Amino acid sequence: MTRFECEFEADVLAAALQDRWPERVDPELRAHVATCAICSDIASIGKAIEEDREAHSASAVIPDSGRVWWMAQLRARREAAEAANRPLTIALVAALVGAAGVLGACFRAAFTWFHGVAGRIAADISSFDLAGWLSFAGKLLAEHGALALAMAAILLLLPAAYLAIGRD
Repeated sequence: MTRFECEFEADVLAAALQDRWPERVDPELRAHVATCAICSDIASIGKAIEEDREAHSASAVIPDSGRVWWMAQLRARREAAEAANRPLTIALVAALVGAAGVLGACFRAAFTWFHGVAGRIAADISSFDLAGWLSFAGKLLAEHGALALAMAAILLLLPAAYLAIGRD
């Protein structure tokens, strides 16, 4: 039965990856590698990995420390600004949800109002009179002018709030 592990495997791998193989290792370890198939494979593969690493590290471009520091400062400032804007964004979303709720309530009130008005209009259409119609419109505006003004204000503020949140 063939072995799959060797007790010197870690030592051979460390020596190969630290560029100590074969010149700067104990003669006993070199003698063991010459007789052990597992360790000889590890030494050859580790040496190839180390040579490849050296070749790639020679061609690597490392930025200067000033640029690395500057980029780190920019990132820190950007993250701090995002953290500072979170409560404002939450408040804007809450205001948008509240405004949408008020708008829904206004629409519900307007719908019940419109339903009643539509019935009265249908009854008054058969006997159309301009003076009566103007007095009816004035009466509607006097009764529900505040509701119409609130709905108009909300309809203008909701898109503005949406755009303000979207800019972040």
